[in-house]
Amino acid sequence: MKAEKEEKNKSVFILSLVGVIILVLTNRVCERFLPGYSIPGSESLLIKIFMAIVSVIALILVLCGKLSFSLSCFKISKECNAKREFLEVAIVILLYTAVLLGYRFYLNTKDPVVAARPYFALYLTTNYRWSYPFISLWQELLIKPLWQDNVKQAMGGRKWITLIYIGLLFSVFHMHYRLITFLGAGIMCFVTGILYERDKNIWGVWILHFVFGILPRTIGLG
Repeated sequence: MKAEKEEKNKSVFILSLVGVIILVLTNRVCERFLPGYSIPGSESLLIKIFMAIVSVIALILVLCGKLSFSLSCFKISKECNAKREFLEVAIVILLYTAVLLGYRFYLNTKDPVVAARPYFALYLTTNYRWSYPFISLWQELLIKPLWQDNVKQAMGGRKWITLIYIGLLFSVFHMHYRLITFLGAGIMCFVTGILYERDKNIWGVWILHFVFGILPRTIGLG
């Protein structure tokens, strides 16, 4: 039983390494076989192909009992203070929006290209943005109830080490994006990991992930 548990705990770290390898190899394959594909510019396509491959591997590992995954992440439990959770999410979104708008106003004085952009545009046909509500939920399901819960179990319940590991891993999964996105992804994952760890549901972290990802370009940044 102990050996079986240790083997199960290793699976999530092996999946982490395999995930990074898959991301690199997928980029190489895309460069070779997709006409017009190049990095930068095609990160969104790359991450979607990567997520599909990793999701299939993760599903096989869950079905084989090598990883655990609970659908309870969709349920807001009685222990969760839902009002507090969504109030905190709203406050973070407002602060984030204020910072981005302040940066936009500053760039307006420095860059005429930015100044000419609309203050609100969804750009739904750019980099498959129409799919982002689904993609952000998909990513959160992979990172939180799959990776975070299993890594925490493998690390003997040590929350903060788990959160640092998951934040670094999520950054690495954005290695082909700009540096600010690479760093921001890790910070966002760490912060939302704290929220998930406390409330044990996917909804608050999904909303934050969606807004953090879609808002900068929406208000003319990036």
